[in-house]
Amino acid sequence: MVNKGVIKLKKNKRYALISTFDKSGLKKICTNFKKNNISIISTGGTARYIKKIGFKCLSIESLTKFKEILDGRVKTLHPKIFASLLFKRNDTQHIKTFDNLGFPKIDFVIINLYPFEKTISKKSKIDECIEMIDVGGPSIMRASAKNFYDVTSICDPKYYENFIQDLNKNKGKTSLSFRKKMSQKVFERTSCYDKIISEWLIPKTKTLNANKKIKLRYGENPNQKASLLLKNKKKNIFENLLKGKKVSYNNILDIDANLSCLNEFSQTACVIIKHNNPCGVAIGKTPLEAFKKAYECDPKSAFGGIVGFNKQINPDLAKILKKHFFEVIIGKGFDIKCKDLFTDKKNLILINSKNFRIDKNTEIKSINNGFLKQQKNLAKINKKNIKSVSIIKSKERELNDLIFALKVCKHVKSNSIVIAKNQQTLGIGAGQMSRIDAVKISISKISKKLKPKGFVVASDAFFPFNDNVKLLIKNNCKAIIQPMGSKNDNKVIKLVNEKKIALYFTKFRFFKH
Repeated sequence: MVNKGVIKLKKNKRYALISTFDKSGLKKICTNFKKNNISIISTGGTARYIKKIGFKCLSIESLTKFKEILDGRVKTLHPKIFASLLFKRNDTQHIKTFDNLGFPKIDFVIINLYPFEKTISKKSKIDECIEMIDVGGPSIMRASAKNFYDVTSICDPKYYENFIQDLNKNKGKTSLSFRKKMSQKVFERTSCYDKIISEWLIPKTKTLNANKKIKLRYGENPNQKASLLLKNKKKNIFENLLKGKKVSYNNILDIDANLSCLNEFSQTACVIIKHNNPCGVAIGKTPLEAFKKAYECDPKSAFGGIVGFNKQINPDLAKILKKHFFEVIIGKGFDIKCKDLFTDKKNLILINSKNFRIDKNTEIKSINNGFLKQQKNLAKINKKNIKSVSIIKSKERELNDLIFALKVCKHVKSNSIVIAKNQQTLGIGAGQMSRIDAVKISISKISKKLKPKGFVVASDAFFPFNDNVKLLIKNNCKAIIQPMGSKNDNKVIKLVNEKKIALYFTKFRFFKH
């Protein structure tokens, strides 16, 4: 296992160490190494791959005389490899010590890590995840990056093209500025990698360990300082800003609420948000029809709100939107002609949500001396997850309205009640301390213009007493959907059966604080 002899090496011969999990782009790398008379050293699977695609390659163990052990857990952790990466090329004592080792001088390192993030995202078994914690890879990356004066370290295939360009531009060498830049990328990568592992072992508040921090003008009020902390540099609301003033703390909260509510619907939908609550939601055959229905729900509250669509905004819709005062308009893209239509509205913010993805992981809220963390409420609201508990059953159209109303209710601050008909909200009661007050407010919001002959109602939690149900029935409610779980559930069922209206239970509760 120990190297008893000294390998005879050509003086001034340059070597590259390649050890990658992701083999993409290696053919081009090897081609350019061959072109620049750079020999390749590699490990196990990577060495076999390089030979398979037609290039010569020295195996690590043939040079170190040390075979892989512990199922590959130890293969590159060897003093000769690290001496080759770390010795100073301008230090006489370093050179003398290294020459006595009889080991190749490694000037280039091409390496990427085991896909730990990908493995844990698949919810793999704990032992599988542990085996994807790379030890040798980060160690080699850090050693080569530390010695960037002399060694080039490439940690990701996305840098291959720039590396090849710099290599050929400098006749088989790389510039110091490029090596320093790549060194920074290595330490950025290993830092992120270690952070992911540490948070997997003992989960922490991931959102607060931000990769990017954007200072905002102020918080909820002008006397409060505020910042936007981002887990992913690319998932950034500012990247989707098409025009208008800078988004504020409150804008961001409302935009997030709008996108979350829109995400409930596959049909063409419009959501109007005011102070973090939906004040009008509707489904239509076109975005314009959806908007008209959503706006009808509560025109007074919609003033100065945020309107969002899950479809592209066309000029016909833009002309109508322009007549109203909205802080923000969100669309899955905007027709090229729309920008000119909004030119005179300098402060109006346009957000393109086409490439924006909803984060489906966790929610975090700050409290005194700590944080609360929970899974997002991703409970699906569909016909499979609700149960009829009354004698009267809703017909298809009414049942669709119940599903629609509950989807909206899920995004309204508790206590919440949503009244709807024909895939349109008619009245929304939000954020009340008692459910009966939420019911009264939702009824009071019904526009006289709409004059519904009957409507459906969704509640974010069970009705604790029959007074709520009696008031709704008195105002022409025809069907109710609510979570189950009250000790008075049977009393509610008895009442709706007497009054001959439909009642559906869902096992999920939808409190939103």
